[in-house]
Amino acid sequence: MTKQVLIIDAGCKVGDQGGTLNHAFADLAAQTLKDAGWHAEITRIDDGWCVDDEVEKVLKADLLIVQTPGWWMSTPWQLKKYQDEVFVSPRLCGGDGRSRNDPTKRYGSGGFLTDKHYLLSSTWNAPLEAFDDPEQFFGGVGIDGVFLPLHRTMAFLGLKSLASFMCNDVFKHPQIEADFARFVEHLKTETSKIA
Repeated sequence: MTKQVLIIDAGCKVGDQGGTLNHAFADLAAQTLKDAGWHAEITRIDDGWCVDDEVEKVLKADLLIVQTPGWWMSTPWQLKKYQDEVFVSPRLCGGDGRSRNDPTKRYGSGGFLTDKHYLLSSTWNAPLEAFDDPEQFFGGVGIDGVFLPLHRTMAFLGLKSLASFMCNDVFKHPQIEADFARFVEHLKTETSKIA
C-alpha cells in the first residue's frame, strides 16, 4: 500500500516578499518522497484551506511534514491559525485524555493519530550556533527546544516525531544547494524509520 505524506507549507508572504524558500523545501520533500513511491500532497498555508479537506488529508497521511520559516522565534501566525482550525477536529483528537471517572489517565493522552509520524523542517536567518551553543541566543536548547510548543501540539494529537531538520543563516551566509542535499538525505533516513 502506498504511503501518504501531507506537507504543510507555512512559507508565508510578508508584504511583497517571503515564502519562496519554504515553498522550494516543500516541493523538494514532495518530489523526494514521490520518487520513493509515496503519494504526496502539499497545503500552502498562504493559499488558504478548507477545514474538512485538511482533516481528511491528515487522516489519510502516514506522515505530516511541517515546513516553516522561523519568524520572531516561532512559526508564522498563519500556521497557528491552521492548527487552531484543523487540529481541533474531534476526528483528530479526543480531548486531553483525562476523565473525571478515571484520574489515572494523563493529560495529553487523548490523541487519535498514534499510527502517524511528523517531521518539522524550518528555515532561519539565525546561524546554527545560535541554537546549539549555551552561550548564544537560544541558550543551547536546539531547534527542538525552540519549537517545543509545536512538538507538544503534535504529541497532543498522538503523532510520533521524526528528527527535525533546520536550514540556517539563509540571509547572511546562505548554503542553499548544500541544504537541499542535506534535506534529501535527511528525508530518506527519517522516512526509512516508518514501517
